[in-house]
Amino acid sequence: MHLTAITALFSLLLLTACSTLPINGTLPDGLTAEKIVSVDSGAAFALSPDGNVVAVGSEGLKLLHIPSREDVPLGTKIPLKLAWSPLGYSLAAIYATDDGSSIVVYDQHGIAIAESPVNASLTSIDWLSEDELVAGGVRIKSYTFGNNYQSLFFSWQPGRNMPTENSLRDMTLQPSTVARWKPLLARGPLLDLAPQSGTLLYLHPVDPPVFTPYYKLIMKDLASGKELEIASVGFNSAGGRFSADGERILYSDGNGTTLLYNPWTEETLRKTSTPGSNLALSPEGESWVADGALFRKDAAVLPLAKGAEAEFSPDGSRIMLRGEGALYLLSGLKRAEGTLFVPAIAEKVAKLRSMRMQGLVTPQEYKENLQKLTAP
Repeated sequence: MHLTAITALFSLLLLTACSTLPINGTLPDGLTAEKIVSVDSGAAFALSPDGNVVAVGSEGLKLLHIPSREDVPLGTKIPLKLAWSPLGYSLAAIYATDDGSSIVVYDQHGIAIAESPVNASLTSIDWLSEDELVAGGVRIKSYTFGNNYQSLFFSWQPGRNMPTENSLRDMTLQPSTVARWKPLLARGPLLDLAPQSGTLLYLHPVDPPVFTPYYKLIMKDLASGKELEIASVGFNSAGGRFSADGERILYSDGNGTTLLYNPWTEETLRKTSTPGSNLALSPEGESWVADGALFRKDAAVLPLAKGAEAEFSPDGSRIMLRGEGALYLLSGLKRAEGTLFVPAIAEKVAKLRSMRMQGLVTPQEYKENLQKLTAP
């Protein structure tokens, strides 16, 4: 992003006393902010990889073509979560059912091409590749001695097989813990995915008998099944988000601090005294949205709608924001170049990360080997 443009924009907002989107007036240096559509509070949304179509779950599911404003309704059911495949040929949606959840996959024209029920409460979804997706979920069973809490993920190749259930971790929670924290626990593992290396990032609760319960922030390597614990965080944590290349994680500690962290080298890159709610990380891992503001490196550079949720386009040039009962599109940001490893390098990096997860290389050795792999 052009820092001068952001600074000028921030100054303009202060001068006009406009602290939230929508932004009135002409924005400097090619930046634009526009209202796309009114939506229900908490509506799920997902911006297509090319940044031209937004899927939104408001009064049912619909596809909105941004340039033409053409509205394509896909049904009356309201999805909980939405995710486009990497190339934008498919859209996955999670729906709540009486006995769990269902996943429906649509083609790029909005035609349902695959559907499957899941016996769990699904809370997140993402694509591992163009033809395979993963979903995170939770299952809570109550017993006289406590509650069994399972963090789950499901893998599925739509049209080829049925979703496969995999247990991440399970924990017995005290009845008092579930009663107090149930709305937060119901968010599930808040799964995020680094697709080039098949690495999952998730939260799982820990409930010591005489201490305050907390979450573990954990990475899981899908190839080896090995895990690496990143941090212990409070129940108010919004989980973590990977940068596009998987080298950085933005996460909240649940106690008023947001961190940008390299889990492979164990280096804290940025730290802000903010709660870190509703996180979104830019592809290159230098900008993020949280707590009603756009951050660049160490500073908040643009105030947004209170509680705004965001999603960056894959090239980083656009941000889709939901706030104040509408979706807004902020455009004109600097494109992120070279955020993904080329396939040949990505394969080698995936192997290096698997070795790191298995404890076969140290953080310093990982750093040194990555520099060799990516050297021009």
